[in-house]
Formats: sequence, structure tokens, C-alpha cells
Amino acid sequence: MDWARGNRYFHLLSKGVEQDGWRFVLLARFSPVPSYIINYTLAATEVGFFLDFLLPTVIGCVPMILQNTSIGSLASAAVATASGNKKSQIWSYFFPIAGILSSVLISWRIKKYSTQVSVSEISSSKNKTDD
Repeated sequence: MDWARGNRYFHLLSKGVEQDGWRFVLLARFSPVPSYIINYTLAATEVGFFLDFLLPTVIGCVPMILQNTSIGSLASAAVATASGNKKSQIWSYFFPIAGILSSVLISWRIKKYSTQVSVSEISSSKNKTDD
């Protein structure tokens, strides 16, 4: 466990969990990183179980479920279009496009968040060395 705590990225993750708790976990659930990696990593931090881990996990899984369902809907619409059936509607394309856009926005937010945490970490370490 000491090797993980010495890792720069784990330290960043740990600071994020300490500072923002459930918000950090929710952003992690929205990220494209597989759930098992997030689970193992969060287990090594000081995250609380119910409010900081379980609730954001349940909320964070809903978009992934909707996106997987919409991909199935898109496949159905593609088959309907290819077979000449005019049953395909514009709504068949709405959720996949919304899913792709949300993935891009969430990835951008995670990058911005990690930059903020690392900048605050650097400034706090400079303040300690100045003292």
C-alpha cells in the first residue's frame, strides 16, 4: 500500500477525495475508466461509504445504462433503415448523440478538475517550503 501512496496520481486522487468527497466519486463514475479500477482505487482512499461512495455510484451508473440502451436503439434504427423500413425516427439518434456529447463534456470537466487539484497541491507545497 505504501507504493500506491507514493505515486503522484494516487496522491492526486486521494486529495480529490479528501477535498470533494461525493463530487469526486461522481466525476470518477462518469469517466471512461472501468468501474473495477475506480472501485479498487477508491477503496485505498479515505472515502466514506454511503454518502461519498454508494450514492454517487448509483447516480453515476444511470448515464452509462442510458448510453448502452441508446446504442442498442441506434443499432435497431440502423437495421430498420438498412432493411428499408421507415420506422426509424429522429429520437433513435438523440440519446447516442447526447451520450457522446456528455462523454466529451465530462472528460473535459475531469481534466479541468484534476488540473485545479494539482495546481492547489503545488501552491500548498510552495507555501510549506516558504515557511
